[in-house]
Amino acid sequence: MLTQLARSSEARKIELTDVSMTVTPRFEQTGAIGPDTVASRLLDVETALHIESAATTQEIAKLVATAERMCFLLDVIRQPHEVNSSTSLNGKPLVG
Repeated sequence: MLTQLARSSEARKIELTDVSMTVTPRFEQTGAIGPDTVASRLLDVETALHIESAATTQEIAKLVATAERMCFLLDVIRQPHEVNSSTSLNGKPLVG
């Protein structure tokens, strides 16, 4: 998000004097490893963006909205995506 915010502010010529972001994910893990019932999932993610700038409220609001749309991580969290995985063992595909 901060990278996209920097790119957007540069393109729009909006000076940001200070920017920080706190990202707090909440996870849940159930089951146990021994009986192979363990499962983990992301419950939610909270973000807090702090910006210092002489720009107007409207300029910053538009800038943040653009950066959020450009952010790959926010897209992954907000939208379901297909995941394709493969594993190899000693150079050969692991099947099983």
